[in-house]
Amino acid sequence: MVTRDSFGGSSSRRSAPPKLRDAVLLTVVSSVGPFAVSTYMPAFGQIEAALGASAVAVQQSLSIYLLFFAISSLFIGAVSDALGRRPVILGGTLIFALASIAAMFSTSIEMLYCCRVVQGLCAACGPVVTQAVIRDRWDGVDAARLIALNAILFALAPAIAPIVGGYITKFAGWRWVFCFLAVFNLVIGAAAFFCLRETLSPERRSVFRPAVMAHNYVRALKNRAFLAGVTGHGFCFLGGIVYSAGSADFVADIMHMEEDQFGYLMLPLVVATMTGAWLGPRIMTRIGSWRLIFSGGALLVLSGLAAIAIEYGGAAAYPVVIAFPMLYNFAMSLVRPVMNVMNLDYFPRNRGMAASIQQFFQTSAFCFSSAALVPIVMGEAWKYGAVMLFSGLATIVLWCVVRRSRPAALAAVQREETR
Repeated sequence: MVTRDSFGGSSSRRSAPPKLRDAVLLTVVSSVGPFAVSTYMPAFGQIEAALGASAVAVQQSLSIYLLFFAISSLFIGAVSDALGRRPVILGGTLIFALASIAAMFSTSIEMLYCCRVVQGLCAACGPVVTQAVIRDRWDGVDAARLIALNAILFALAPAIAPIVGGYITKFAGWRWVFCFLAVFNLVIGAAAFFCLRETLSPERRSVFRPAVMAHNYVRALKNRAFLAGVTGHGFCFLGGIVYSAGSADFVADIMHMEEDQFGYLMLPLVVATMTGAWLGPRIMTRIGSWRLIFSGGALLVLSGLAAIAIEYGGAAAYPVVIAFPMLYNFAMSLVRPVMNVMNLDYFPRNRGMAASIQQFFQTSAFCFSSAALVPIVMGEAWKYGAVMLFSGLATIVLWCVVRRSRPAALAAVQREETR
């Protein structure tokens, strides 16, 4: 039976409320790709020396990873719509582990690039497919709460990873960072193998044909509400993730700290992110999704304005320099889970595809931060604040478009579901 969920989309209750073990398993599986984004960033100096590469060349290994992460994000969900969720997750984690072992034995920057390409292609399996798994089983607030946990992992993994990587680099060397990533992914793969059940039955799977998949993607990109929503979700993420993408610069050149002191930047951002993600679904039940989104958007803009005002002309002293990034991360985590669930409402028969497109915009934001924004903002705290301001404004504008076009898009979903 089709019902109206708390977000205004069409859905049918398929499962009892999620249990703690569901949340833990799905959030851990979703960390496969994000954790590998920046685990090795504290080792950049050692990699430069060992492989005879420049600082820019080593930075681009991160950009390459994120580029192929984004490319994979665009189609991996549609593959899971056709083959099932479980095989895609298991295959991705295994190949990722093998690529990590190869990276450990890299003898040139080009070899490292190749390994990062393979890692990037597998990285989207966790964060994309777990979104589809959640929407296969749960709706409304239940789905928002679980996706909030996934949002925490996607934001926290690149934040916590440099702390772990910094200690491994200092005490064991850069190659052992990739050994750690291999073991980490094998453990996650084992957990998925033994504990994750398939949520997409064979009769509900899409036809695995390029023409059919292309038609579905074209249909999605013509949906104004969906396209504005996933683009706005990506901009929202951009303003917060620039601090993770530029953490090597921010810690060393703005905060003037060492490679094993990434925690002074990352841990406060982690706390802000966790607090926002925990509060978001709870606030939504009180004030509604639209008020939450636009109130959170106002906080995004405010954090950017305040950061520019205080930091222009020179970085403020620690901890003031991280106060407004913390506010942005808090607001970002308030609104992103709600946005995420709302964006998956338009294609109930192709949720994997919708999750793929959404993840593509999110990962592209990270890639753009690393490849284009970080070189521009390096060494200037106020410029990081300008990224927050621009991202907040873009988020608000795009979600105004969603607000206007969503009713018609949901009406089309209702017509499709009742056929």
